[in-house]
Amino acid sequence: MDKLFSMLGLARRAGKLLNGRDAVMGSVKKKKAELVLLTADASPRHKQELEALNFNGKTIELPYNMDDIAFYLGKRSCIFALEDKNLSAAIDKLN
Repeated sequence: MDKLFSMLGLARRAGKLLNGRDAVMGSVKKKKAELVLLTADASPRHKQELEALNFNGKTIELPYNMDDIAFYLGKRSCIFALEDKNLSAAIDKLN
């Protein structure tokens, strides 16, 4: 858990972590998103929207809820996207 949040914090500070539905879906539409992360309490609607946009990247469902993410990252959201290939690959290996 610590390593995952450490990597997400690094991505946030680098400006490569987007949070919130509008920002993530915009990144997916522009084909910039490499990895999409959903919290355990994310709405099924978010998955449906990703499928409707034909998202070809990786989607990971985290075992944490929005409150856990908010505590560690300072951002309360249920959907996040990474726009960096290297950070995405590193986070993907942690799961």
